[in-house]
Amino acid sequence: MHKPYPAGSRRRFLFPSPRSAGAAWGLRLALAGLACAAIAPAQAQQQSRQQYDIPAGPLMDALSRYAQESGVVLSLMADQVANLQSRGLHGSYGVDEGFAALLSGTGLDARRGESGYTLVARPAVKGATELPAVTVTGSQLEGGADQAYRASSASVGVLGQRSLKDTPYSIDVITRDLLDNRQATSLTDALKGDASVSMLANDISGLASQVSVRGIGLDLVNGRKIDGLNVFSWSSELPLEHFESVQILKGATGFLYGFAQPGGVVNYVSKRPTAETRLALTTQVTDSGTVLLHGDAGGRFGGEDRFGYRVNLVDEQGDTYVDGGSIRRRSGSIALDWRITPDLVWSVDALRQDRKVKGSAGWGLYPNASGQTGDYAPAAVLDPIKGNKPIYSPFTGYETKSDTIGTDLAWHVAPKWDVKLAYRQSKMDRIYENGALYANAQGDYTEEMYAGTDRYKTAESQALVTGGFATGPIEHEIALGASYGKTRGYTSSVSGYEVLGSGNIYHPPRFANPHLHAAPVDTQTSEVTQRSVFASDTLHLGQDWDLIAGLRRSNIKDRYAGYDSSALSPTYALVFRPLSRLSLYGSYIESLEQGAIAPISAANAYQSFPPLKSRQVEVGAKLDGEDWSATAALFQITRGLTYTDANNVFTQDGRSRYDGLELSGKARLSRQWVVNASALFLRSKVTQGVADLIGNRIDGVPRQQFAAYAEYTIPDTQWTLTAGGQYYGSRFVDAGNTVSLPSYTLFDAGARYVTRLGATRVTVRLNVDNLANKAYWMTSAGTLLQGMPRVAKLSAQFEY
Repeated sequence: MHKPYPAGSRRRFLFPSPRSAGAAWGLRLALAGLACAAIAPAQAQQQSRQQYDIPAGPLMDALSRYAQESGVVLSLMADQVANLQSRGLHGSYGVDEGFAALLSGTGLDARRGESGYTLVARPAVKGATELPAVTVTGSQLEGGADQAYRASSASVGVLGQRSLKDTPYSIDVITRDLLDNRQATSLTDALKGDASVSMLANDISGLASQVSVRGIGLDLVNGRKIDGLNVFSWSSELPLEHFESVQILKGATGFLYGFAQPGGVVNYVSKRPTAETRLALTTQVTDSGTVLLHGDAGGRFGGEDRFGYRVNLVDEQGDTYVDGGSIRRRSGSIALDWRITPDLVWSVDALRQDRKVKGSAGWGLYPNASGQTGDYAPAAVLDPIKGNKPIYSPFTGYETKSDTIGTDLAWHVAPKWDVKLAYRQSKMDRIYENGALYANAQGDYTEEMYAGTDRYKTAESQALVTGGFATGPIEHEIALGASYGKTRGYTSSVSGYEVLGSGNIYHPPRFANPHLHAAPVDTQTSEVTQRSVFASDTLHLGQDWDLIAGLRRSNIKDRYAGYDSSALSPTYALVFRPLSRLSLYGSYIESLEQGAIAPISAANAYQSFPPLKSRQVEVGAKLDGEDWSATAALFQITRGLTYTDANNVFTQDGRSRYDGLELSGKARLSRQWVVNASALFLRSKVTQGVADLIGNRIDGVPRQQFAAYAEYTIPDTQWTLTAGGQYYGSRFVDAGNTVSLPSYTLFDAGARYVTRLGATRVTVRLNVDNLANKAYWMTSAGTLLQGMPRVAKLSAQFEY
């Protein structure tokens, strides 16, 4: 018999019961809980694995639903879970494993006893540094420094939210806490800690962040998603301040996301309304003179907190790290939801950004022997030029205006069954007045300038049904649905071009501003429609085996290129858990690409090519410990070959192959030390096509890359020191493998301090990127772009 508790702290019981309006939280009085206690021990002892799909929300709601679905009794006090949020639970778990995942980061444990489970406080670690108390919100429950920035689940395309450990694909999640602590404001900032990612361009020296994954560039049209749906962000930088995390699914994704190049897909997860009222203000300054202000507010209101909101506003302006360069960036977003019933939620979100960079953004430098325009024959590369030195004329620039609106209706129809209808549309306008250089190894160069305007519109809708049922001893988890999308491109019929002049890049002359201006957008240039239907079944064969089979039928129609093509994209995967903490897997997946689009820098810029089919085979292992996780993946990707020839004509012809090994680990080694590390070993080559290219390495693809990041919290202080490093192997600039770039290593360092001013939590961060001020070239499509120089960022975040 329980001892009496003070008023407001009465112990409650969560236990299996039928769904009813009067039991929305799954709570019952102690007598009812004790009546069920006789059967609870046997149920708890079985520890059979079961599939769960519990959404994020208040921890009390998550525990109630978990107790109901797992068939156990849980005893707790309401005060223990007040103001705590849960990220939900997705995947296959035993009872104890599920409790551990749900309670990760809360300081609580579920202790098993004779009459069920009891929620208890986790014992404090001797010698631990006590940081200032802070109310736990959804974003802090996992993925923080105390969990080594690990996430337990991620969105896996049409399969929905899945446990990372039991997913037979390679996925990395860059959490909000890691983005904040590294002061990331661009995609290249966010992904630099993953060795599988190569930087092709950044958002200052180039038009926007461009990356490759496993040696293959992100699909220009379909490679970026917001909450799983397509958003057109080619040559446009999405503002990271508005997103809760960045998730990267590596490799082919045909069944999971539809059309895309087989390198991978980046999914931006939007910030959503918080359970408790939140207000955070951040200010940041850089050593070059850029000032950033960011406000983040969220909460719930109305009866039973049915309505939620999240608002983010960002203003950044000042001088960039390029001498004479400047930036102006403003963005705003809002996310709303309405809990129509406990099982029916409608969400809507909108994001808008205006961004303008002057004096630095360009199309790149072509290394040739003459230093003259029109000479595309690759030749020896001049020494790297530090990123703060301007190589384009100061009147060049790049401006984008982008917006996106999304909405979805999520209905929890019945236990294990959900329906989701989602829609997203986006628009991006860009005005470019960009320079391009042709330079020889001595620095003799010619600069030309282009001016134009473009507009791109996308829209995608998707209907998805997920559910579970049993056929004898086999548990099935199915996903089926359909999607429809359209992308349209527009441009100006009047554009500008001028050769500005010649000189030496080490003593550049000042060219006259030709004042090139393009007319407004007036001509449609492209229209691509995509349709698909898909279905999958994940069969849980006992506690230790999962079998996944999926099939997507896709149709793509390009109105202007004149093709209409359909194809099937299957996936098959097997997962085996020989130990509770270890998953072994093998997977096969195909990917249908829209077909390459010639880059801006090519002589046949914007030319579209027919669809391509790629294939990927992957085997791997995933280990998940209490304070650490590790993954290994061995993969082979075969795909169509694209390259830029000696005449600067972008071509799609032949086949290529990528054989690679990925390794990664994230660990909290002690109360003081956190370490993240990863490695990529990659062999790429041309296997079919032009005879002169067969056997060559794919241009721009290194053979190895390494990345590491570490934090050390000084005992008995609020100080944390940080350090990171990235190694990029040598790579060829051209398809003929005649010109190469050397390897280079970059180092980062930083520190942060956490304190309180009254009720306000204050975090001060200092980050220095490229600590040694290393000069280096990035390369893409035969062009070179300057790497970022040393940049120092200082910020203060106030959480009220």
